[in-house]
Amino acid sequence: MNWMILTDTQDKENVSSIIEFLSEKKTKPLVFEITSESVSRMEEFCKYLMKATHCVFITEESTTLGKNPFLLYAAGFLSGKGVPSFVSKILKNDNKLVLKSFEAFDSVKKLVAKLEKNYPVYLTEEAKKTAHKKLFDEGIPFTPDSFSFHIAKENEKICNLFVEAGMDVNSRDAAGTPMICIAARSGRKAMIEWLLSKGADINAVSKDRGYSAVMDAVWKSSQEIVKFLIDKGANLNFISNDGQSALIVATGASNPRICELLVKNGADPTYKDRMGMSSLDYARLFKKTELAKMYEEYIK
Repeated sequence: MNWMILTDTQDKENVSSIIEFLSEKKTKPLVFEITSESVSRMEEFCKYLMKATHCVFITEESTTLGKNPFLLYAAGFLSGKGVPSFVSKILKNDNKLVLKSFEAFDSVKKLVAKLEKNYPVYLTEEAKKTAHKKLFDEGIPFTPDSFSFHIAKENEKICNLFVEAGMDVNSRDAAGTPMICIAARSGRKAMIEWLLSKGADINAVSKDRGYSAVMDAVWKSSQEIVKFLIDKGANLNFISNDGQSALIVATGASNPRICELLVKNGADPTYKDRMGMSSLDYARLFKKTELAKMYEEYIK
């Protein structure tokens, strides 16, 4: 963050209080003192304003915006940019400017207390702006579809920027597919782990197939991902839009290792789909003797 202190007073104590507070936060503010010589420093003044992400106005009791062109210009410029700014209640707005993102304070002591309380919020907001800018500079749209593309490509660095910029890890692409399902369908175990670490719902369901991530992994025969999701507590008896369970899908795909993982961890081999057939029924029907035998051992 780039904090600016703009002052027209010789009250060094109040200015020092703000500087001391910001110094404790590892921030060195840009301080511009308005004096009779300030006109010659106009270029420096404008550079400070351009850089400022937050600003504090420390003024004398008799100060009005209209009588001080530096304060008037700064107030209009910072308000227009939406820069969070803090002004003393004694600063009279005789020009009746609508100062957006400005907040008045009674005393510097109260202001410092408020800044202390809200500083984590300022850090978060600034991190969001920075992440947005980085994505913009890379030509990357800040949309769920763009996020899902980088999930599928396992671009963790870019995905971190999306999250820092405020993207919800439980967002969905235009087809209604949760990011964790995108990762599962793409065989991206590392991205699934990353998404879960950021708070993704392990049992989120897609709108197209009605599959959860573990079902998508079963469908893709991704044994490593299936095991990982089982270890993380995925629901193994979830039923998809077509009435199938993960175990029925695995049985149909003739993947005995995944079938074993599922049934050993609680998948029900007796659940019947809309055809009235269970995993055990399908195993018997298609002469999958070893699977049928294994399922029979786990029937309660």
